[in-house]
Amino acid sequence: MCEIAIKLPKEKIIEGLSTLSLTEIKEIMDILIKSKLFRPPSAKKIYKETSQIVSEKKLSPKVAEEAVKWARGKK
Repeated sequence: MCEIAIKLPKEKIIEGLSTLSLTEIKEIMDILIKSKLFRPPSAKKIYKETSQIVSEKKLSPKVAEEAVKWARGKK
């Protein structure tokens, strides 16, 4: 059987994803990761970007700690 691929503009993809529940979106992301179509950013890349933002915005360590706690709570 032939597989058909449809190319959609980003706006339509976002519109379609917005109708899904968070559980359904997580399932899609899990499938993409397992099939190696999506690779989450490495810890090194996240650290580099975060360090850059903290230094540019001149954020205090306390604010950065609170942001990390918030992000970990969102898992």
